[in-house]
Amino acid sequence: MKSPQSCVLLVLLLLVPTLALGDGKVVPPRNYQGSLEEKAQEAIIIFHGSDEPEEATEDLILKIQVAGETDSFAWIVPFPRKPTVKEESDTLFQECFRYVEARRGHAGGSKGDAKNEAEPAAAKDDVKVKVLSREIVGKFDVAVVQEVQAGTLNAWLVENGYQSLDNAEDVLEFYRKKQYVFACIKVDADQLATRKVVDLHPLRFSFKTGGKDGIYFPMKLTGLQSERFDVNLYVFYRYWLNDNLSKFGYVHRGFRLRHRDWDSDECVANGGKAFTDPENDPYLRRYSHFFPTVTKLLQKLHPGERYYLTNIQATRLNPKDVRDWSDDLWMFPYYTNPDFVPHDARAGGPASAAWPGLQVAGPGGDGFASPLSWTPPFSVLMMAGVGVVLIGLGAVVLYVTLRRRSDQQIDG
Repeated sequence: MKSPQSCVLLVLLLLVPTLALGDGKVVPPRNYQGSLEEKAQEAIIIFHGSDEPEEATEDLILKIQVAGETDSFAWIVPFPRKPTVKEESDTLFQECFRYVEARRGHAGGSKGDAKNEAEPAAAKDDVKVKVLSREIVGKFDVAVVQEVQAGTLNAWLVENGYQSLDNAEDVLEFYRKKQYVFACIKVDADQLATRKVVDLHPLRFSFKTGGKDGIYFPMKLTGLQSERFDVNLYVFYRYWLNDNLSKFGYVHRGFRLRHRDWDSDECVANGGKAFTDPENDPYLRRYSHFFPTVTKLLQKLHPGERYYLTNIQATRLNPKDVRDWSDDLWMFPYYTNPDFVPHDARAGGPASAAWPGLQVAGPGGDGFASPLSWTPPFSVLMMAGVGVVLIGLGAVVLYVTLRRRSDQQIDG
């Protein structure tokens, strides 16, 4: 069985169309006095774990829908490492929704080339905000920056014509201390001036997470908005995700399970599903017409990989509570040993802030635990050991008793 760090994870996040999802913060222009918050957010995460520290990679595809009466806004998303940015098709999200709804028994429910601008000049030592890259991707002007000194990101936003992030220094300090970068996405959409709700094409951000087995999704910046929001996640992963197996499961962030693929009699146990070749998969072949664009994306990025689909949801998240989280949302593989501590949650890992003061026994914690191949926890092993000892003692007593009876019969 493969190590979970060597497997690929695909997470699809869809939001109820009237509510907002946490991944970043929408910033209106300085001269805009109305309300401009994320109205709907859709995202896809493709995660590659690694056996080596800091080598895990992730592709995060985001689509945003906003409500407002302005022709321009900035969208700010934090990342552990500098991302590269590409344009993707919005058909991906429609297909994922239709597939899950079909599985649950309900009725079924242009890509452009990025134009790169010249790389910015190398930052000087006294620069307070480093502009790591800037390029035009579809309709978006994307700048990746890193705040070096406190308060300088807000100054950079103002200098570029956007309103500062009010009362946000605690959140910005959190990212600054972790040396995160910010993708600042500027949109000039003619339709926004005449329509209150406009869909904008997705962007794919590819980056290293800085760890081995943790799947990253930014949430804390959304704590700056005022309205509660729902989150709906579609997760494609070689195995299942940790739900309530341990304190690292997603239920402890307020999520609940809605759907999860399973193994039918025709399936190879724990073998995943061939979403890159669904016509030849016994579990998927009747549903392959729901997701042709998803299949093409996976064939292009990760040919031959297999996944289970898990759908989890969180409803009416309070932005204030999310802001108070000790870290962003981190998800982990379904390690079957409930005592196993994910690598990235350990001290020094990129997700360690979510579980401060965590202690791991021994150099490797509890050793490797395979997804969907049960490894008994220490308490079970102790009980089994006690049982073996009792059985052994019983066998000795029985042997001595029978031997005595035999000796008495001989003497008689």
